[in-house]
Amino acid sequence: MTVVLTGLDIEEKARIVEDTLFRALGGKEQFDEVDVQLVRFDRDNPPSNNQAFAHLRISVKDKDASIAGRLFSAKVVELTLANIPGFTMTALPDAGSPFILYWPALLSSKHITERVHIGDETIEIQPSQLLDLPAVKVDRPAPPAIEAPGGETVSTPLGRIYAARSGDKGGNANVGLWGRTPEAYAFLRDYLTVERLRELFPDLAPFEIERYEFANLNALNFNIRGLLGDGVSSSTRLDPQAKTLGEYLRARVIEAPAELL
Repeated sequence: MTVVLTGLDIEEKARIVEDTLFRALGGKEQFDEVDVQLVRFDRDNPPSNNQAFAHLRISVKDKDASIAGRLFSAKVVELTLANIPGFTMTALPDAGSPFILYWPALLSSKHITERVHIGDETIEIQPSQLLDLPAVKVDRPAPPAIEAPGGETVSTPLGRIYAARSGDKGGNANVGLWGRTPEAYAFLRDYLTVERLRELFPDLAPFEIERYEFANLNALNFNIRGLLGDGVSSSTRLDPQAKTLGEYLRARVIEAPAELL
């Protein structure tokens, strides 16, 4: 459920709603998993009604659908007329929905039969590991190392220099960035360490982060382990597929060499 909080004292209102709800439910320990997020959209001296809002997202999971469904929703509805002023919800309550726990795995191709259908003809494709093909190693020379440009720096959104794309990989999220030139890549390579990414993504700091360099593509890729929990269908994040991470990173302001702009 997402509760709309409005106006002054948002954090205090969020605490009251959370405490009252879970007291009415018999405590958080009634559920297999509880996740509470306060998402701030509100502004001081809001120029419009919508800009006075913040969202309190309360998610519960349980193997018993009756506990995490109707009972939970009913208790939230009870609060609408008997709790903080300005209490409303983004949607009507429902009976909840099932979620799936899944994980990435490898399956040997010898267990898979591929078939190609062309008209009335069906052709079975043998997996490559059953064809007794010789191993082939291709050595590609690394591109020449280029020093990162120096000189005068300017404050700029990272996205004025770099493109990005992000998404889900099971319970992990990945975000890739690339520059247009080897010089842009050289700066990115030296600047955007895992530690720096934690500074730019302070809300992701608790998670293990892996960095991969792709010099031939002028690109870096980061894998953020566990950010999406057990995967998209069970993630309680506002963005369960991590599609927004790349643009979030591009919006962060950094000090970069002026010549890259």
